[in-house]
Amino acid sequence: MMNRLWPTLLLMTLIWCVHSTPTTAQRRFEGYLVGGGNLSQIDGDKLSGYNKIGLQAGARVHTIFTDRWEMSIGMLYSQQGASRNLNDSPSAVFERIQLNLVEAPVMVHFNDWKFQVGAGLSYARLINYSVEDIFGEDVSDQQLYNDNLFQVVAGVTFRFSERFGLNVRWSRQINNLQAEAGAGTYIARAIGVRGLYKL
Repeated sequence: MMNRLWPTLLLMTLIWCVHSTPTTAQRRFEGYLVGGGNLSQIDGDKLSGYNKIGLQAGARVHTIFTDRWEMSIGMLYSQQGASRNLNDSPSAVFERIQLNLVEAPVMVHFNDWKFQVGAGLSYARLINYSVEDIFGEDVSDQQLYNDNLFQVVAGVTFRFSERFGLNVRWSRQINNLQAEAGAGTYIARAIGVRGLYKL
């Protein structure tokens, strides 16, 4: 039960910390709500293109070092995976792979004019997953995936105003999604398009 509750508790704690600190600290710490979607694929499954659409939502807290430099830690619910398209190889045995993750990205950001660029690392915990074969049958029980995944992440944000921004983020897993030796190498990649709201 606690494994399911800890992402929610951490998210609530992050938001509470931002709103409960004094005014001077609020200039040092800023909270954001994040919401949007992912386009994703998995290298190694013979399904090509960023055809899997999923949700991404959560919150993050920024530590302000200077006008130009910031650091952030976040908590995101993120859907990734892969989906077949008409041009995929007939030898691909899967129709769809869906991964439901909780991510904790840590990033360094640089500000210039209305743009912010950032890069860092993200730990992702695989909550659950579903896999369909080419015939539409659920074969999730026949797959064994790693629960603990690590990603490199990079992104850019355009700020429309003091409170609203549009972020595009790229991520790529570092370790193998496959947990069984000899099962091949699966590396998930995603492009996220998210709106940001400053609290």
